[in-house]
Parts: sequence; C-alpha cells; structure tokens
Amino acid sequence: MLPKSYIVAKWTVYALATLGLFALQHLILNHISILGITPFLYPMIPAIVASYEGLHRGSIFALAVGVVCDLLIFGPFDGFYTIIFTLIGILSALISENLFSPGWLCGLVVSLLGLGLTLIARLALFLLAGELRPLLMAPQALIECAISLPVLFVAVPLYEYVHRHCAAEY
Repeated sequence: MLPKSYIVAKWTVYALATLGLFALQHLILNHISILGITPFLYPMIPAIVASYEGLHRGSIFALAVGVVCDLLIFGPFDGFYTIIFTLIGILSALISENLFSPGWLCGLVVSLLGLGLTLIARLALFLLAGELRPLLMAPQALIECAISLPVLFVAVPLYEYVHRHCAAEY
C-alpha cells in the first residue's frame, strides 16, 4: 500500500489540472461565441478523468467536480451537476474498462457521452416543466457539443500526463 502522502499528491495534481481547465473555461471559452453559443467543457472533465482512473476513483472525482460546478455555475436545480457528473463518471469508467482503452478515442467517446447526457438532462427537465424550449434548444445543444469538442486537444493530453506520471496503483 502506498503512503497517504502519495495519494494526496496525486489528487492534488489532478485538482490543479482541473483548476487549469476551469480557468480555461472562465477566462477564454466564456468569451468565445459562435452563433451566440459558448463552448462548455465542464462535463468533459469528469468523463476523461474517470476513463483513466476507473470506476471507484473516477466516480468520486466526478462527484467532487459536480459539487464544485453546482457551487460555481447555474444549473437547472441545486445538485444537478453533482448528479449528472457522477453518472457521467460511472459510465465513462465502464466504457474505458470494457470498450476502449483510455486515450484519444476513449476521450472523444466519453466526452460526447458527458456533453450529451448533460444536454439531454437539461432538455428533459424543460420538457417535464411543460416548456417548449427544448424543441428550440436542440439545434443549439448540437452546436454547443461541436464547439466544445476541440478542448479535447488540451484535456486528454493534460489528464493523460497526470495519470502517467502518477501511475502507481494503490
């Protein structure tokens, strides 16, 4: 068993990498607008990390990212991102353990899953509320996915680097 200091160091590096991606979203991506839509990378973060770290560690990380997002950004209801990101973490870990090895292809698949689940959940909540907005929002949701995916070129190598350099199992 590895010392606790190693485990703390590993997850501190993951947290710093995630903080860097949060800064990228806040400082750069929030100021980019294509057809009035900005990229949204938050659902990609727990998906990619869970694909590298597996079911238990990945889903706990996804839960933590969800809590932080619920505190920082507006969601349809309190706890929305915590629930959705935890589900994304679980599904992403299962995909990486059973279908694809962690890396570029897996990163693309789980990022699409993360973005898709988040958007579908938002649209479903509007439908349940009896609003017709989802019918108008669906094309915008697809554009949001398309303009968010280029962030993979930053996120996948970043988390792969962290995972590879903190690779001892515990």
